[in-house]
Amino acid sequence: MNKVLLRGLALSLAAALVINNPAMTVRADDKKATEKEATVTGQEAEKEAEIALNKTKKTIYTGKTFKLVLNGITQKVSWWKSTDESVATVKGGKVTAVAAGTCDVKVRYNKKTYTCKITVKDPYIKPDRDYMRVGDTMKMTVKGDKALEYKSSKPKIISVEEDGTLTAHKKGTAKITATCKSGRTLEITINVYDQIKIIENPTFDDLAPTTHMTFAELVGNRGEVGYPKAMPAPDTYRITVDLYWKVIMVYARDNNGEYTIPIRYMLCSPGKSTSQTPTGTFEMKGTRVRNSRFNGLTVWAQFWSLITGRIYFHSILYNSSNASDYTASYSRLGNAASHGCIRLTVPDARWIYYNAAPGTVVEIRSGSSKDSATKAIKNKLKLAAMPSVRPTLKAKDIPWTDNWEIDEVPQDFKYVRVPQ
Repeated sequence: MNKVLLRGLALSLAAALVINNPAMTVRADDKKATEKEATVTGQEAEKEAEIALNKTKKTIYTGKTFKLVLNGITQKVSWWKSTDESVATVKGGKVTAVAAGTCDVKVRYNKKTYTCKITVKDPYIKPDRDYMRVGDTMKMTVKGDKALEYKSSKPKIISVEEDGTLTAHKKGTAKITATCKSGRTLEITINVYDQIKIIENPTFDDLAPTTHMTFAELVGNRGEVGYPKAMPAPDTYRITVDLYWKVIMVYARDNNGEYTIPIRYMLCSPGKSTSQTPTGTFEMKGTRVRNSRFNGLTVWAQFWSLITGRIYFHSILYNSSNASDYTASYSRLGNAASHGCIRLTVPDARWIYYNAAPGTVVEIRSGSSKDSATKAIKNKLKLAAMPSVRPTLKAKDIPWTDNWEIDEVPQDFKYVRVPQ
């Protein structure tokens, strides 16, 4: 056989070996890839990203337990630990709340630690609020335990039914006690106040008394000084300010606890386009200012009540502390004219000053031209014209024809003055 033939046979034999034994074709880089693939396949049984506690934070009441589980593992954990066993203990993932406080429960696995933040609270009685008005009913429940029995220290003031329903019968204070399944006794004190004054079947004049007041009463100063002594509870009223129609509507709660009973309608001047009144829902602050000059300006206002930031309800403007120095701001009521505050007649500013306690919710909304109900209120809010000859407004001559008296304001909570 010649050399060419032998070389051909050798090549054919090599090809046959390759076909019959594929392993011989694996190159060095292919072998590394195969080993890496085998390693990845082994890790698929336990991916680190899938290992996690079923809870990373938990609130629990004393005496209660819950189970923590470390998901995604294939072996036993190294240990469970609590950072403060006086607050909560842990055994095999079972957490037991011991006392009110906070701590971390940790679990160790595969050289890594996983943490759940624990907050422990004591069981407590949860009423809708801690006061009632005569005739009100209110449901109370126990959080973190089960109440077996409720009792009232003074059933003639507040009676309580088996399901925790309270009924207020007369003004006073009573303690409500709940005996619980765990054996603990919980207690809460409820104050009962007189009902606020609500006019039945009110006319528009009843809801907008400024519409039949004289100019002197709308801008004058009757000589009151100082701050409210006490005020209604913060959720007695809800105030809605409509910026489109420049109207304020005050509502009280109905029997379902909803703010549907109209109490007072007011014409106002909110911020102009270059200094708009902010929209949103706010809780009134405690700052009250009886009669004061604006910082950096030469104008004054009466009956300031802080809404939010530097935004107040207050009266029209004056050139001095004397009410006789009223300005044309009166004639702009019902138009956007302020620097962001909400201007009112003196009687309306006075009503808010004494009746809208700190915490009272004020909703300031943009409003809409399509709101026919608010438009109808605006169209009826007609005030006395500003006289052509400026009158001298003396405190002793200023009438009071409003439909409430300062002494009638519910004295639910003592007013605590907050500086301006």
